[in-house]
Formats: sequence, structure tokens, C-alpha cells
Amino acid sequence: MYDYHSHILPGIDDGPADIDDSVTMAAALRKAGFSTIYGTPHLIKGSYEADNEAVLSAASTLQTRLNAENIDLKIFPGREYYLDEFLGNYLKNPLTLGDTRYILIEIPNHASTQLVKETCFRIKCSGFIPMIAHPERCSLIAMAQKQTTVSRFRFTSNKQKTLGEKQYETALLDYLKDIGCAFQGNFGSFDAWYGPDVQQTANYLKKMEIYTHFGTDVHSMRGVNRLNLSHTSEAVTK
Repeated sequence: MYDYHSHILPGIDDGPADIDDSVTMAAALRKAGFSTIYGTPHLIKGSYEADNEAVLSAASTLQTRLNAENIDLKIFPGREYYLDEFLGNYLKNPLTLGDTRYILIEIPNHASTQLVKETCFRIKCSGFIPMIAHPERCSLIAMAQKQTTVSRFRFTSNKQKTLGEKQYETALLDYLKDIGCAFQGNFGSFDAWYGPDVQQTANYLKKMEIYTHFGTDVHSMRGVNRLNLSHTSEAVTK
């Protein structure tokens, strides 16, 4: 299995503080069935601002240590870019997920729909593919699932039901799909790590086949120990 979103790299963000903790996490994730992990530390202006070289170095150092300890796990660098007014400057020299064209993007709940659309469109025009991190946790997208429930409850005729069902996908989600964005779901969302509303939205997005990738989003061994992969393993096996 592939983990496309992990805070396993040491000393970069709010993940493990040192490489020993990273190795412990890596060994546990390998035992859980993962073969490849993308280390995607936060990049948030004013909070986590390590440069690309620091991320690349951390990934290389961790891979060397895993090889020395015979832990058969591939580590690739990446970033979790925070979509705000500062993101444009960071994307002048983006760090993709390994050798792919994917750029992992986190949409904060306070972001405007227009900013999200414009940013993702510019990323696509630059030849990259925005991968939306845990869309089930994004309020702009989560509203779609709630609107679906309301619409289905209100309409009774077949024609009205069809119209209602179209309403539950927000213009933002439709737009992101149409321009070719990828969508990464968190395993923990399916087990209500972030509450029942996020769990409901995650199940809805999975049912609608929105997700293209999955990830653990773990920051520590506590997160690794909480993982339950049994009900999503078929969807994420590569």
C-alpha cells in the first residue's frame, strides 16, 4: 500500500522530533502493510517554513537509516501546502510528491471558494496536478454532503429527486473534478477520528468515487497505533 500523506519526516513540522521516532513509525507502518510513504510536512507561512532542501535532506536521511536497519520501506519527499494568500510564492519552486506531478494542497476552512478555484487552476496551468488533502475535512466540500441529505428529503417526484441530487455537489467540488484535481482521503476519517460529520462526508465521497489516493496523515506513533485499514485496504492497494 501507498501512503500519500504522512508527517513522518523528523524535525520539520509537528511530526516526530527526531529520526529515532521516525524510524519507529516507519517500522510500524511497514508492518501494517505499507510499502511506500510520502513524507509531506506542513508548509504554512509563520508556522512551518522549512525550505525544500530541508525536506529533501530529511527524506534522504530517513531512507538511509531505514536501509541500514533493513526496513523495506520507500520514503519519498513532498509537502502539504497550505492554500492561503502566501501560497503563490511557494509554488514558484514547488516540491511535488516524489517524481510525480502531484502537489498536495490543504484547503483551510476559512478559504474563499474563488481563491481555491484560482489557485488550483494556476497549478494545473503550470503543468502540475493539485491533490486535495483530506477533502472530507474541508467545510467548503463537506457542505455538499449535507446539502444532499436535505435535497433528498425535500423532493418526492423522480424529476425533483434528480434535481435535488445534482445540488448536493457544490460548485467547488464540481470545478475541482472538472479541471482534473486528485483527492486524498484520510484513513482516520472513516473511523471518526475527526468526528461523525467528517466520517459521514468521507463515506459519501468514497461512495461517489471522488477519492483517487489515500493517506494516514499520521504525526506520531499514537496515530499509527490508531490505524484501522481493514475496511479500506482494497481501495488503496496499488
